Order: sequence, then structure tokens, then C-alpha cells
Amino acid sequence: MKKKICFTTIAAIAVFSAGLVTANNTINSLAQSTENVEGLTVIRTQGSIIVPKDVEDLIAKSDIIAIGKPTQAIAQSKPLIQSNGGYITEAISQTEFKVQRVLKGASYSDTLLIGQQAAIVPDKNTTKTFLQVFDDYQQLIKNAKYILFLKKGLNGSQLYFPVGVYYGKFNIDGTDQAENKIENSDFKLIRKDVFERFKEIINQTLAS
Repeated sequence: MKKKICFTTIAAIAVFSAGLVTANNTINSLAQSTENVEGLTVIRTQGSIIVPKDVEDLIAKSDIIAIGKPTQAIAQSKPLIQSNGGYITEAISQTEFKVQRVLKGASYSDTLLIGQQAAIVPDKNTTKTFLQVFDDYQQLIKNAKYILFLKKGLNGSQLYFPVGVYYGKFNIDGTDQAENKIENSDFKLIRKDVFERFKEIINQTLAS
């Protein structure tokens, strides 16, 4: 089912996120989950995201389109956690991304700071930690190669977020299979169109 297009209304979330709008629920204690990443229980929160209509809209919404690889795993990334009254309202990570090629926009450094809609956070009631993730987002894998369609964070943030949370992140070297878990038909169509549209550039980059 296609997700509705919404606009940011909560200032606390707008400080960081360009793709996330608002979460409908927050998780503050470990819940039953069969999903596990790097030994951590995965808790997924739900909300509304800005969905590109097609690949052209994805390109138009992007401030920067870049090919490269993250130099940090999620466990090495800097967590940026907001809370209210002891309850987590947003959990994201700051991950360094080594730029190999810029296809749109300008990067004044060979490293971008990527805001991931996933972070390792402590459980409110225990000594355990878990990976809190927004929607169907799959975290970047260290040293895997991606093409990223990025929107700069709001309110002076130095972070760049994949457009539409996960619509702007595609693994290109086959070393990250996690995005194959995303069942959303709109995402699958855009992913197919991205690889067709940028096929030559992707192949050139992988060969270099």
C-alpha cells in the first residue's frame, strides 16, 4: 500500500530529518521480535514518509546524488537520540560515507555525514540495548557500495538523509542483500528504474 505524503510538523524531529515526518509510536522496552541484526534485537517504529512518485521525482528531491561506501558500521556510528520525559522520540545515527563519485549537487569533501533512520539505543527498563529502526529502513553496511539520493537535514543540520527514508538508498555491488526484504512495490519499481537509468555510471564506478 502506498504511503501518504506528509510534511514535517514537529520541530524536534525537523532538526535532523529530511525524510522522516513523524512516528506514530515509540518503543521504550524490548518487545517480542524475530528480527536480529549484529546480535541486536530490532524494533521497528511506524510513521509517515515522503514518497517519490518515480525516479525523476527521486532525482528532483535530491540535493546530492553520490556513489560511495560507508566507513562505519551501525555500531560504530554516532547515535543521535532525542527524548521527552525519558521516552525516546527519535533515534538516528550519524555515519561517515566515503564519496567516490557525485552525480548531482556539490560535495566539498570526500566524506559526507549520512543520517540513518536507525540507532542502537538502551532499553528504558533493562541494561540491554536494541536497534531501533524507522519503518522498512535497512542500515548501511560498512564498505558496501551504494548509490544514495540525499536530502540535506533541516535547521542547519550537517547530515544528509536518503530521500523517503529508504527510497534513496541502493546497494550496487551485491554485498548488501537487506533491501531485498523490502516488499513495497513502489520501492521495487523505483529501484529497478534507478539501476536502468544509472546502469552505465554504476558499472563504470564498480570497474574503477
